[in-house]
Amino acid sequence: MNPKLKLLADGQGGVYSRVQAADSGYTPSQIHDRIRDGRWERIRYGQYAEAVDLSHLAPWDQQIMRHQRLVHAVMNSLRPGTVVVSHQSALVLHGVPLWGPDLAEVHVSRLDRHRGGRIGGVHHHRGKLADADLAVVSGLPATAVPRALLETACSSSFEAAVISADAVRRDHPDVADELRRLLGVTEFWPGSATARAALDFSDPLSESVGESRLRVLMYTYGLPAPLLQVVFTDADGFVARVDFYFPDQRTVVEFDGLVKYAGGTPESLVREKLREDRLRALGLQVVRTTWADFDRPAQVVARIRQAFARA
Repeated sequence: MNPKLKLLADGQGGVYSRVQAADSGYTPSQIHDRIRDGRWERIRYGQYAEAVDLSHLAPWDQQIMRHQRLVHAVMNSLRPGTVVVSHQSALVLHGVPLWGPDLAEVHVSRLDRHRGGRIGGVHHHRGKLADADLAVVSGLPATAVPRALLETACSSSFEAAVISADAVRRDHPDVADELRRLLGVTEFWPGSATARAALDFSDPLSESVGESRLRVLMYTYGLPAPLLQVVFTDADGFVARVDFYFPDQRTVVEFDGLVKYAGGTPESLVREKLREDRLRALGLQVVRTTWADFDRPAQVVARIRQAFARA
């Protein structure tokens, strides 16, 4: 890519239009050749980006990266001042963790009198936006984090809403007042009951998507509410800070993410075993869960209940 187009693309999330490529010195045949041989990829009609290898990323992270480019491509094709990025598309721009919301289409909210609906793979929403609802992120106009969270929570599952709500409350502790205001604004929106329930259930102590999903799973299956991030010590000092602790059942539940033991050395595995042995020596039951366990929730809950019984 020549320097002129690269500078332009860098300011647009890596995306550029056919017209911008032509204005930067590329002929129609050069553009065609680059698309044909895979150096450039078509993000949407008339919008392109240099091809990137995402194979090293997990499938969901690949979706997030592709959606970021698609958002920039959509905004680069619409008239400035007519829309802002909204809903889960805005959460993606803000870097808020997501799990579950559909990322196949870009969500925008209209600033003009244009009708809502789905047009060309873009979901256009109508709604009044206050100044406090607006932000600029990655160079694009978007709904602010609290507004984007409520928009998404009203149109997604309880689990998906909790995951993002946990992250927003953890990483943006100053938005509490805005969230309360927006609960009033969205009181009669479709899905507002889900959003309100998710915010009530959310907990800033939840440190990852996996932990949030596990909390929802345990709640769904009727387990008691655990304490989060509890620290344990013994005569030798600090033992561990655990993900979930059920005090009445003297049981610890840990979520092991995909990367926690990836490429783990023998030394790290030994340290983890010693940590678990020290927890058990305190009279605690320890249950470990992984991403794969979300595919067999009833079995996970049965293991936890068995630990309760042993305790």
